[in-house]
Amino acid sequence: MKRPDQHIIETKSQRIFERLVPVEWVAREVKPDYGVDYLVEVFKNGESTGKTFFVQLKGSDQDIEKDTFKKQFEVENLHYYNSLALPVLIILVSVNTEQIWAIWANNLSKAFTLKPKQKKVSINLCSKYLIDKDKFINFENDLESTKKIGLSINFDGEKEKLLSEKILKWIDEYYKDIISTEFNYLPNHIEITFNSISNNELKFSITALNFKDDIIVNNIEEDNIYLHRPKFDNNDVNDLNKEILKILAITFAKYNIKSSLEIFSKIITHLEINNDSEFVSFDPLGLLVLAKSNNELPRFNNLIKKIIDLKNNKLFFFCDLAYFYADAESEELQKYRIENLNYLIKHSNDNPTKGTCCYNIANILKSSKKNDEDESIKYYFKSRKFYPDYENRDYWWRELAGLLFEKKHYKISESFYRESLKLDSSNVTYSRLAEKNPPKLIYSLIADCLFMQGKFSKAHEVFEKYFLDTNSDIYEWILKDMVCIELVKRKLDNVTPNKKDSITICEKTLSISSNSEIILSLKKAIALDPMNSLAWFNLGVALDKDKYFEESLFSFIASGTMMTGDKEAQFNALLTCFTQQKLDFLQALLFYIIEKHGDLVINDFADYIMSKRNPLDIRIKVVKAFTKLFETTINIKKNSA
Repeated sequence: MKRPDQHIIETKSQRIFERLVPVEWVAREVKPDYGVDYLVEVFKNGESTGKTFFVQLKGSDQDIEKDTFKKQFEVENLHYYNSLALPVLIILVSVNTEQIWAIWANNLSKAFTLKPKQKKVSINLCSKYLIDKDKFINFENDLESTKKIGLSINFDGEKEKLLSEKILKWIDEYYKDIISTEFNYLPNHIEITFNSISNNELKFSITALNFKDDIIVNNIEEDNIYLHRPKFDNNDVNDLNKEILKILAITFAKYNIKSSLEIFSKIITHLEINNDSEFVSFDPLGLLVLAKSNNELPRFNNLIKKIIDLKNNKLFFFCDLAYFYADAESEELQKYRIENLNYLIKHSNDNPTKGTCCYNIANILKSSKKNDEDESIKYYFKSRKFYPDYENRDYWWRELAGLLFEKKHYKISESFYRESLKLDSSNVTYSRLAEKNPPKLIYSLIADCLFMQGKFSKAHEVFEKYFLDTNSDIYEWILKDMVCIELVKRKLDNVTPNKKDSITICEKTLSISSNSEIILSLKKAIALDPMNSLAWFNLGVALDKDKYFEESLFSFIASGTMMTGDKEAQFNALLTCFTQQKLDFLQALLFYIIEKHGDLVINDFADYIMSKRNPLDIRIKVVKAFTKLFETTINIKKNSA
C-alpha cells in the first residue's frame, strides 16, 4: 500500500521543525482534533520559565523562488488561532530546501482587510520571515507580558450602555490589577463593543492582541431586571452575561489565570457546552497550561469536578485529554487525572463511563514513573467488569499483555497477545491504536514471550514471520532471533527449567579456582535453566579469560538479551566485537543498546571503559572511538526513522 505524498511531506516537515527547537525546551506534539500541532514550553537551566505557546506546522514541496513561501489559509482557522488562550506561532517548512519561515498568528490576521464572506487568504512570506535555531530562540522575547492592558468600551444605545456598565463591574472585580480604562490605548489594548442589531438583540465584540470574537445577546430589553440592579453581585450570572463572561475569561486568562478560573467556576453551571466546536472554544488545554505555570492547578481541577457534577461527560473527557497533551509525564497532572476519573466513577450511574474511566486510570498508572503495575492491572480488569465490551477490543488485551510480561508472567502474556492479534485481524472497529502499534509488531511481542519461556524454536518461527511481513529495524528482535537459532542448535530448546538447582550451581562457581572447571560448571547451570542470564554472563567472563572470544561474545549477547537492562553484559559484548572486529554484530549491538537505553547511554559506556585497568591513553582512545560510533549510529537511526 503506497503511502500518500502528503503524509511524507508532513513527516519531513515535523523532523525539520523538531531540529529547530532548542534541546532544553520541550515541544509536545498535540494529536488531531485540537487544531494545532505542538505545544512548546520554554526552559532555562532545567527549569520551566512558564512561557508557553502553540505551533501550527505547515509543510510543502512547492518550488521556492526568491526565498518566498506561498500559502493559503482558511479565514476560519485564523479566527480559531486568535481564540486560543496561548499565542500561536505558524511555522512553514519547505521539505525541498529545508528552509523555515515563521510568523505569529496575530500578526498574520492583522495583515488583511477581510471581506464579509471571504473564506481564504493567500500570503507570500519573503526572506525576512526566514528563521534558524538562533532566531527561533528569540521568539521567547515575544512572549513577555505587558504590565497593563488598555481597555476601551464602545456602545451605541441606552441598553447597550447599561449592559456595558454591568460587564465593566465584573472586569473591575476580577482584573483591576491588569486592566486600565483610564489609558485606553496602551501598547497592549483591548476593544469591547456593544452594538444594537434589533429591538431585543445586540452584538458583543471583543478585539485583543491575539484574540477576536463576537456573540449575539438575545432578549435584551431596556426594562430587563438585570440591567437596573444597582449593586454588583458576582453570583449574578444570567442569560445576558454568561457568554460574554466566558469570552472575557478566555481573553484575560493569559494575564490572570486565577481570576479567569474563578469566573468559569461561577458561570460553568449556566453554560451549554455540548459539541466539538464549543469544547474547543472552552480551550481546556490553554487554561490548564496557564494554571500549571501559575500554580493554580487545584483551582482548575475544581472546575473540572464541577463539569463532572453537571453530568457533562463528553466535555469532561475532552478536558481530560488536556492533562495528557499538556504533559503526559507530569506526576502532578497524573495525580489530578486519576483524582478526577475516580470522582467520575463515584458519581456516575453509567457503567460504560465507569469502565472508560478505569481504563484511562490503568493507562496512566502503566505509564507513570512509579510504574505501579499491580494497580494498573487491577484497573484494567475493573474496566472490563464495568464495560464487558473491552473484551472485544484488541488494545485492551495488548495493554494487559505488556504489563503481564513486565511481571514475568510470560505464558499468560503470550495468550493475551494472541487474543489481541485475533481481535485485531477480525474487528477493525476498535483499531484506533493501529498506527501507534502496527499489527505486525504483535508477532515480535508473542515471539518475545516464547523466548522468555525458553521455547526457542517456536520463538524463531514467530520472529521469522515478523521479519517476513515487516521491514524491521528493531535490533532487539534481530539479536533475540539469533540467540534462538543458536540455542536450538545447542539442544537447549524447550527445556523444563530447574531454576533452583541452576542458581545453586552458579553460586558454587564462586569457590572454584580453575577457570576450565568454572566453564564446565556454568554450562551445567545453563543446561538446567537456559534462561539463567547470570550463568551466561559469568560464562562469558570465564571464556574471555581463556580467549574463547566467539563463545564469550555469544554468552554476553545471550545474557544481554535475556536481561535487557543488563548494560554490563551488553557493553562486554560490544567491546568484544570491537577488539575481534565482528563488525556485523558491532552495528547490531550499537543499535540495540541505544534502543534500550537512549542516546545518553554513551556516558555509561564511557564510565565502563574508564573503570578498566588499561593504560589511560588506551582508555581515552577507546572512548573517543566509540563516541564517534555511537554518534554515527544515532544519526543513522534518526535519518531512517
